[in-house]
Amino acid sequence: MISEITEITDNTGWIVMWMMAGVLFLAGKVLVVQRGRRRARGVERVLAFVFLSPSFDLTAWRRPASHPPGLVRRGLLNLSAGVALTWLIAGHLATPFMATWGCMVGFIVALHGGVFTLVAEIWQRSGRDVRPLMNCPLGAPSLADFWGRRWNMGFRDLVHGLVFQTLVRRWSPGLATLTVFALSGLVHELVITVPARAGFGGPTIYFLVQALGMWIERGCPCRRHGWVWRLRTWIVLLLPLPLLFPPVFVERVCLPFFTFIHALP
Repeated sequence: MISEITEITDNTGWIVMWMMAGVLFLAGKVLVVQRGRRRARGVERVLAFVFLSPSFDLTAWRRPASHPPGLVRRGLLNLSAGVALTWLIAGHLATPFMATWGCMVGFIVALHGGVFTLVAEIWQRSGRDVRPLMNCPLGAPSLADFWGRRWNMGFRDLVHGLVFQTLVRRWSPGLATLTVFALSGLVHELVITVPARAGFGGPTIYFLVQALGMWIERGCPCRRHGWVWRLRTWIVLLLPLPLLFPPVFVERVCLPFFTFIHALP
């Protein structure tokens, strides 16, 4: 009986993951609306912002749309590439672990870079200044550019408005940045290590490494451009990635999820 319960729990950790993600998403939206309640006029507009927009920038939501060109093409390209990698390519990789990683990458590209970009385009056409979550992250020349301007702009807007701007008035920018990255680590613990029931501390250490990398980056007197600097950026991003996504998370949470959605046999 105990082994059967353990097996069921291992196969449904992905449900906990998505529930955690949903709760954190809605909690963030509520905090943003509460903080900017004077600007959030109209129940229908507030509900649309909370449930139908990937953005956490309430100020931008009320601005006229800037309508950046190329969102449809970019969104469809990312969606197609992500779907192909998740459902057509990843399953042919050498091991189940590698196949699951391929699905993880493909799903992130399809959802964050594809679906959410197309949603941003729909809101842009409706007159709302909603930016896509991803802003060509592969083109990031530095860690500061990657985390501040390119990767998951929704979470960046959330913590920048609610946490960083508050702390930087009292502390130094470096300490405020460190606190934001530590908070990001704790949020990822809830979505990654809690559903996996193991690997605790890894996501937090990963984001503290990113904060340390940014601190070193800002203090470096050398030129922050060129392929050498870009290579350094991606080494810092990718080398400690097993801390963010520990093998136990891949095996206990992601593998059952991608099996459930028929991406893996």
